[in-house]
Amino acid sequence: MENNVDIESEGGEKMERNASIFEESDMIREPLLLKSRINTTSQIAIVGANVCPIESLDYEIVENDLFKQDWRSRNKVQIFQYVFLKWALVLLIGLATGLVGFFNNLAVENIAGFKLLLTGNLMLKERYYLAFVALAGCNVVLATCAAVLCAYIAPSAAGSGIPEVKAYLNGVDAHSILAPSTLFVKIFGSIFGVAAGFVVGKEGPMVHTGACIANLLGQGGSRKYHLTWKWLRYFKNDRDRRDLITCGAAAGVAAAFRAPVGGVLFALEEAASWSLSPSPIYIYIYVCVCVCVCNVRFIRKPSK
Repeated sequence: MENNVDIESEGGEKMERNASIFEESDMIREPLLLKSRINTTSQIAIVGANVCPIESLDYEIVENDLFKQDWRSRNKVQIFQYVFLKWALVLLIGLATGLVGFFNNLAVENIAGFKLLLTGNLMLKERYYLAFVALAGCNVVLATCAAVLCAYIAPSAAGSGIPEVKAYLNGVDAHSILAPSTLFVKIFGSIFGVAAGFVVGKEGPMVHTGACIANLLGQGGSRKYHLTWKWLRYFKNDRDRRDLITCGAAAGVAAAFRAPVGGVLFALEEAASWSLSPSPIYIYIYVCVCVCVCNVRFIRKPSK
C-alpha cells in the first residue's frame, strides 16, 4: 500500500511539472506586445474631451561618466550647432506664434464683421425676423463646425489648454496633447468658437497653440505624418523640448494680449514654476516673447 501511495504521489508531481512546463511554453510562444491588449497599468486622466492613459517625462539629467564622456567627445562645431539651432528655434517659435495670433484675430474680425454686417443690413430694411434667423443661423453653423472639429479630429483640443500645458511642463505626458492635429483643431476651433459668440477668450487657446508649435518644431516635425528633420536630433529629449514648449506658452500669452512682460510673467509664475534658480531659459523666454510681439505689431501696423 505504501508503495502504491508513493507511486501515485510521484505520478501526480510529474503531471504537475509537465503542466507547468506546457504553460510556460505557451507563455513564451505568445507575443509580448499585442495591439488588442488593454493597458491596465498606466494612470487614466481626462485630456480635453478624451480619456487616455498618461505617462511621466524624464527631465532630470543623470550626470554620470557616460554623459560627461559624450559631451567631451563633441567638437566645437557640434556644440556651436546645438547652441545656434536652439536660438534659431526660439526665434522661429516667436515668429510662428505671432503669425498664428495675427491670423486668429484677422479671421475672427472678418467672420464676426460679416455676420454683424448681414444682420445690420437686414435690420435697416426692417426685416427683423429674417435678421434674427440670419444671426442665429450663423452662430449655429460656426458652433457646429467647432464642435465637429473637436469631437472627430482632436478631442484633446477641448478646453482652454492651459492645464494640459502646465501638466506637460511638470512631467505628465498624455496622448496627442501637443500633436499637429491638436494644433489644427485648436486654431480653427477657437476661431469658430469666438466668432460664434461663445464666452471664450484667446489666452488659453493661444498658450496651447504656442506649445504645440514649439513641440512640432522642437521634435523636427511629426513621424505620423512623415515630416521629420534629422538635423534636429539634438533636441530629441524631454529636457530641451520642455524649454522650447515653455517659450511657446509664453509667446502664446504675448500674442494674445500683445504684452511681452505678461508673457514672461506667465512663464515664470505658471509655466516655468519648476525652475527655482536662474537659468538660460529665462533669456530664451524673453527673446521669444519680444520677437512674437514685434511680429504681431509689425504685421498689424496700418499702411499709410
